[in-house]
Amino acid sequence: MKTLTAIVLLITVSTWAQEGRFQGKVVHDELPVSFATVYIESLDRGTTANENGDFVFKNVPVGKHQVKVSSIGYESLKQQIVVNANRTTTRKFELQVSQSQLNEVTIVDTHTGLTRRTPYNISSINMQGIESKGNPNGMMGSLREVPGVYGAEFGQGIVKPFIRGLGFSRVVTIYQGNKMENHQWGADHGLGINDLGIKRVEVIKGPASVLYGSGALGGVILTRDDEFYKESNKISGHMGTTFNSVSNGIRTYGSLGKMFTNGIFFATDLAYENHADYKNGNNRVIGNSRFNTKTLRIHSGIEKENFQNKLSLSYNDQDLGIILDEEMQNSHSLATTRNDRQMQLPFQKVEDYLLSYNQTTQHSNLETSLHLSHHSNNRKEIEQEFNLIDLGLQQNHTFLNARVSLTGGKIEHNFGMQGSFVKTQNIKESQEFLIPDANVFESGLYYLASMDMNSWYFQGALRYDYRKVTADAGSAELIEDDFILPGNPENRKLTRIFNGFTGSIGATKSFDQKNQLKLNFSTGFRAPDLAELFSNGPHPGTSRFEKGDDQFGREQSLQADVNYTYRNKRFEGAFSAFGSKVNNYIYFTATTETLPEENLEVWSYLQTNALLYGAEFNLNHSWLDNQRLISKFSGAFVRAQDLENNRNLSFIPPDNFNLEFGYFGLKDKTLYAFTKFRLIRDQDRAGLNEETTAGYTLLNLGLSKKLYFENHQLETGITAYNALNENYVDHMSILRVFNVSSPGRNIMVNLKYTF
Repeated sequence: MKTLTAIVLLITVSTWAQEGRFQGKVVHDELPVSFATVYIESLDRGTTANENGDFVFKNVPVGKHQVKVSSIGYESLKQQIVVNANRTTTRKFELQVSQSQLNEVTIVDTHTGLTRRTPYNISSINMQGIESKGNPNGMMGSLREVPGVYGAEFGQGIVKPFIRGLGFSRVVTIYQGNKMENHQWGADHGLGINDLGIKRVEVIKGPASVLYGSGALGGVILTRDDEFYKESNKISGHMGTTFNSVSNGIRTYGSLGKMFTNGIFFATDLAYENHADYKNGNNRVIGNSRFNTKTLRIHSGIEKENFQNKLSLSYNDQDLGIILDEEMQNSHSLATTRNDRQMQLPFQKVEDYLLSYNQTTQHSNLETSLHLSHHSNNRKEIEQEFNLIDLGLQQNHTFLNARVSLTGGKIEHNFGMQGSFVKTQNIKESQEFLIPDANVFESGLYYLASMDMNSWYFQGALRYDYRKVTADAGSAELIEDDFILPGNPENRKLTRIFNGFTGSIGATKSFDQKNQLKLNFSTGFRAPDLAELFSNGPHPGTSRFEKGDDQFGREQSLQADVNYTYRNKRFEGAFSAFGSKVNNYIYFTATTETLPEENLEVWSYLQTNALLYGAEFNLNHSWLDNQRLISKFSGAFVRAQDLENNRNLSFIPPDNFNLEFGYFGLKDKTLYAFTKFRLIRDQDRAGLNEETTAGYTLLNLGLSKKLYFENHQLETGITAYNALNENYVDHMSILRVFNVSSPGRNIMVNLKYTF
């Protein structure tokens, strides 16, 4: 008996010892395919290749195994491998570009159930390229390359997104799953986020209020975190630095993370950015355009096969110089020495804390998603003295988003709910008060149905929202300031309620592997923000006295959208056209009234009905069999009319086009050179109290190189933005009326080390 036990034990130990190691690399034309999925079918084990296409499996049983490698945009590949005891098996997997990727049912947003097959018009941009790092305009520096997307600037560091002619509080930004509310009012307040720790940005064009609630009238900007740390059980990350010559700006950043064997992960991102005043195309220093930011992000969670969660904390601290209206007058310029980085009056001091929890589960016929977050935004405008707050607001926002999906039948059902509570309070020490204290409660329920019928894919959604806004001017500070609510209610409180339905219906038709057509009809809504409803005071740093109107109805749009895409091995082309009727469209304009005591011009919010229509196109082509030479050509135009007054709407982006040529050099394609032209046409369709603006052409040149050291990578890059040093004033600049010109030539030097 003892002998038999010893033999069984010896066989068992020998079996345990018969393990090996399997590692490899996923490439396409010798270029690494980042984040490909590698799956050993016989063992039901999988992993993800890193940024360099490398992967590794430890403790693999000896014998033959079937391996499947897949990645979005490539044909899946299956190969058999043989693992020997105590040895390392190495294999390179060469993937081919897929001609059927139009049918990929890739999740765009976990929290709403949105996929790439949805009839919505969705564009995606990769934020990992070395030329995207450290742009002084943050994410918007890259998003401008997306047809139909534009930016409204208030100097460097403050850029508001516009989608198809609609911007400000008509575009929703989703960051860490949270619906950002801190930038929704005021043209001269930025997003308050940057590209630190962001892998991709998805842009949803057109009304998406049925999934995202109030504000998604023009579209949605959806950020997706870079979760590189989930790919390896060892500490990994990257660090880098960027120099911008136009502002002598320096940005240093780094990310570090690790996935433990039990599925728990931990990661952190850190960045510091500092800029002096920028120079325009005439090499004139634009005074007080300086800014600096400090950002910290921390993540932790669990990654299991059917359960994933993530807890994230982000902190962002910004000091943003405010360019004066009189800056182009030499006697009033705030420009000092070329490398002066000290904050000077006036400037904005903005601090953000965002705590978010995201959770998803997968079952055989059921999926769930849960998001909880709390965002604290503290905003101060300091104009007269460093120790005085001219205008200050503290906003606290708690947000809930939950979804349940039934995926077992022919029709997929998604049931979702969202809840939001925003509390805005004036900082007591403020010298001026523009809006009252306010509480905003919002809740929404939606149903999204998707049906896949081979070449046809149908999707429809219906949503109901309730929003209650309570303004309170009863604080001692507002009473002393003599702040008056509309109607001057005795209890100094005023409540407005906005509610109603929105919906969408659309279809995607795949004629074959190359041709696809999307049609969509959707409604969107936006409740007026606090500034539009209750503004009644001076706005420091703008020389304006602003007035709102509490009788505004909610904006309601109806849009039709068509998108056609053709793709073969070398060419991809997409064309989109849209038309949108917006009832109760709110706009902001100067009046003929002036307050002589304060020397302030009165600006008021008004309401009308509007019609917007336009088109976008995007053409990409690979000119050589090895895909070394590529070209990209894209463009967009939008027209906007004030229907009630029979005139153009003001502040609408001009027609714009982008042309790019890129070449991958060297045998391993680690050298990349590119040339980009950005053509902006004259904007001669001036609106109310608006002048036409001349167009301009920008030339950008770039060169980057990747160096590999075993599992490490060093990326270097140099990019010349506005290489010809064009001096121009963009039509969408907040300071256009004062002829403050945009940045001139900027030589950006980048270094990034990945380990």
